[in-house]
Amino acid sequence: MTEHGAVDVWCNLTTDEWMQQFAQSALQETANAINEPNLFESSACSLDELVERLDSAGVDTALVPSLKFGSRDHDAAPVDIPLQSVVDACEAYPDRFRGLFGIDPNTGMDGVRNLERAVEEHGFVGAMVIPYGFGYPPNHRRYYPFYAKCAELGVPVSIQVGHTAVRMSNEAGKPRYIEDVCVEFPELDVIALNVGWPWTEEVIAQVWTHPNLYLATTGHAPQYWGDELTNYIRSRGRDKVMWGTNYPFIQFGESLDQLSDLNLMDGPSRKLLSQNARAVFGL
Repeated sequence: MTEHGAVDVWCNLTTDEWMQQFAQSALQETANAINEPNLFESSACSLDELVERLDSAGVDTALVPSLKFGSRDHDAAPVDIPLQSVVDACEAYPDRFRGLFGIDPNTGMDGVRNLERAVEEHGFVGAMVIPYGFGYPPNHRRYYPFYAKCAELGVPVSIQVGHTAVRMSNEAGKPRYIEDVCVEFPELDVIALNVGWPWTEEVIAQVWTHPNLYLATTGHAPQYWGDELTNYIRSRGRDKVMWGTNYPFIQFGESLDQLSDLNLMDGPSRKLLSQNARAVFGL
């Protein structure tokens, strides 16, 4: 793996176990919305095959979350990816996969202790919050013990911001909540996932304001980024934006091909694809 090799800051494993959970959850609605109703079935593959897909696209490192997606206000099943499946992937390919701890705010201090073990015993490099299905915005007190532990451990937390693309309230994805987290935890690095669409410009303003806030391009193909985000990456945001896919929703090669079409110049492109993520996640 090279210093400048691409880092995907959100890649879901595509084993049968993971894809079956996704297909039975509200995430199936996202697949339907992008006209890929069979996305999870067609994406399913072994860990070895997934590494081959990373190789084919030129992606060096993928950050994999033990994803937690609640369903409090939805009739679908929740997503509850076992921590051990991420541990196993990272142990099988330690140079390719690094773990992110999926936060379930309902697990309380047991969850906080599991977070600590994931980082200290298994080398996880951060945590992830998908707030919508739990019914608590990111600034809710239930998350604060997890944020405090991340700050103590020196690892960042990634939080999905923007709309859900499923039949759930978008309220928890509004940017004002993630700003509260940055103010309350100045020692915690926070990554706003999924470009914050449709509030991207507001999130960019917050990223520019708060030294500990970063933006990730996960969940949105480069052809849809828009001039505001692209120009920010080229200029004063060159140190604050990271590339990612939320694979399999966005394909590695397709995203990188579209990124090449944006002509970002070498410096901003290296920072976006590799250097910023390596710095924030300590890779």
